[in-house]
Amino acid sequence: MARIEAMKPAFSAFALQWRHLFAQYVAEWRIIRWLAPIVLIHSLVYVFLVPPWQHYDEPGHFLYAAYIVRGGIAAPDNVAIAREVADSMYRHHFWPPDVRPDLLSPRPPAIPTDQRHHPPLYYVLMAGILGPLRYLPVELQLYAGRLVSAGLMMLTVLAVWRTVRIMAPDEPHMAIVLAALVAMTPAFVDLMSAFNSDVLMNWAAAVAFLGFALLLRNGWQPTGITLAVLGTLVAILTKRTAVPLIGPLVVVLVWTAYRRPIRWWWYGLSGLAIITLAVLSSFSFTGGELRVQPWLATLERDYLRVPIIPWLESWLNWERAWPWYLRTLEVAHSHFWMRLAWGHVAVLPPVGDWLVVGVSIAAILGLFRGIRSWSTTLTLDQQRWIWLCLLAVGIAWLALFGRLHPLPETGNTYIPRGRYLYWALLPTMWLLLVGWQHLWPERWRPLTCYILIGLFAAFDMIAIVTIVRQL
Repeated sequence: MARIEAMKPAFSAFALQWRHLFAQYVAEWRIIRWLAPIVLIHSLVYVFLVPPWQHYDEPGHFLYAAYIVRGGIAAPDNVAIAREVADSMYRHHFWPPDVRPDLLSPRPPAIPTDQRHHPPLYYVLMAGILGPLRYLPVELQLYAGRLVSAGLMMLTVLAVWRTVRIMAPDEPHMAIVLAALVAMTPAFVDLMSAFNSDVLMNWAAAVAFLGFALLLRNGWQPTGITLAVLGTLVAILTKRTAVPLIGPLVVVLVWTAYRRPIRWWWYGLSGLAIITLAVLSSFSFTGGELRVQPWLATLERDYLRVPIIPWLESWLNWERAWPWYLRTLEVAHSHFWMRLAWGHVAVLPPVGDWLVVGVSIAAILGLFRGIRSWSTTLTLDQQRWIWLCLLAVGIAWLALFGRLHPLPETGNTYIPRGRYLYWALLPTMWLLLVGWQHLWPERWRPLTCYILIGLFAAFDMIAIVTIVRQL
């Protein structure tokens, strides 16, 4: 009896812990039960309001999956399905009235834009969905793919919500706020309701950041490792745009291994060592000429599709590149927030772009204002999460500028759009919200986030009206 009496406190503590976990599970499930349907319904508005083929690169993404259905990954163009798509595009006023596709040529009609240079993961998955529907009108097949995208959009927002609950457990309302901001970003919702491989990549990236948050908070544990590694892997196998996600993954794994503060000089020495090792393993200097190693040459040819050495040399031409950087910053920022369809439909007039620029600048100023308080108000894992967000956003923009290179000797070059930054949407929105709050006096901060929600809700409603009127 004495032994049983001695064990009672342990049993009571165990029961109390499980009671707390169960209560937390019930509370979170209640939120999911209303958050998930609302996000899904909101995404479906974009799915059905936007006419067929009016999402960015949608015809090419659809045809890639349709070709796999009719012959496999390496199948040549299927003229019949290409004609069906071109005819549907014409009937839904994709082209100007004086442009008519050639449906009688033995070659497939010219349809923008071929996507078969991308990894096949997304298209194989979508081919599995389109296969049973192959004899239905192509518009119905397209909408089936869009419905999958709407589901992934819902899961992306839930991943964002769950990440905030992990990294800010004492502020449950902030999880709803950040999830709402993501769900009401017009250009992001527009893309995430399309038949487009970016949808799978963006969802996988959000899952990876959820895994990063779990690792930072809990250390080595199966759920965090699985989500972080698998999310990163799926994102990279979907689009090469997600390759920079490797950087945050490596940093998180290091922080998970060393759960104590690390001195600044350790980061400098480690970065120098990594760069040195990468250069020595990737390049050789023979015959007075810099060459890539065979493994990198294979990666360059089969996946990256960028000549590595000319790409690196092009970065050194700052005088020529700087104007392009400024132009890319302007275009990518506006497309990240407020451009719909193929990027040609603006949610707001030009003055609206400046309004969004003002919000971004305000958030940056707020981050500078709040950075001094992080060490005293945040735990180590929360501090590292903020730095991880800054790192991810910085890498995302650096990779975006990298898409300009190698710059041509003469003439113009393609300016990358804001959708290439969406793999880092979660850290971007986190920094936006944190910076916006720290811009205001401390007593007002709990309420200022709702100003941001109201602003994004207005943007979202204007975007829906714009779709109805212009598309």
